[in-house]
Amino acid sequence: MIRSFRLGKLNIATFLIASTVMLAAAFAGSQTGSAGAASGGIGIASSKPAPASKPAANATGPAAVRGTRFGNRTLREGMTGPDVTVLKSIVRSKRFLRGSLAGKFDRPTTSAVRQFQNSANLASNGIVTPGTARALVGTMKTAEASWYGPGLYGNGTACGKVTLRPGTIGVANKNLPCGTRVLFGYRGKFAIAEVIDRGPYGPGRTWDLTKAVADEIGFTSTGVGRVRHLIISRGK
Repeated sequence: MIRSFRLGKLNIATFLIASTVMLAAAFAGSQTGSAGAASGGIGIASSKPAPASKPAANATGPAAVRGTRFGNRTLREGMTGPDVTVLKSIVRSKRFLRGSLAGKFDRPTTSAVRQFQNSANLASNGIVTPGTARALVGTMKTAEASWYGPGLYGNGTACGKVTLRPGTIGVANKNLPCGTRVLFGYRGKFAIAEVIDRGPYGPGRTWDLTKAVADEIGFTSTGVGRVRHLIISRGK
């Protein structure tokens, strides 16, 4: 009788300990699952919606156009997007447009497109069809370019205030003022970069893109080649 009573007490204690361990494991698992979900691992999805991403502080800055396709869709008044910024950059370089390059196709942009179409003997409707896009891109200058970065990361650039990193968007040029913004195009993809460094020093080359810019426009595997370019604004 005494032995049975002791065994009963032992079984109850064992049950309580096992229950405690299981509850602790379940709690720890839920915490680990939440962390895993946040870090891309296997976990329980949060029921809370993800916070909305904040808009870029400067919508017309270099980050506004990175690896952007231009000419793949017909553009007309009321549309938005980085390809509209590419459009506005080109027509403004022709002095058909003034003001901001923010990526909205507004009424002044329609007027600028019509002026360009008239000058190029195209149907003047203010709509950027693939044909108009090709004509616009065809007016951009071309020059020899290369790219750089690996082996130099962590170094300062000639223009100062910029440390070269794998994600640095910029370009080197021998003569243009630091801060000059340039639109680059290569095989239908476009990016805006600022002059942050001096170079290149290879013969016949005008531009030395950072690897991040070269990646954005698909130029990295080329090494050295011709890119389209136009100056958006000059630095000081």
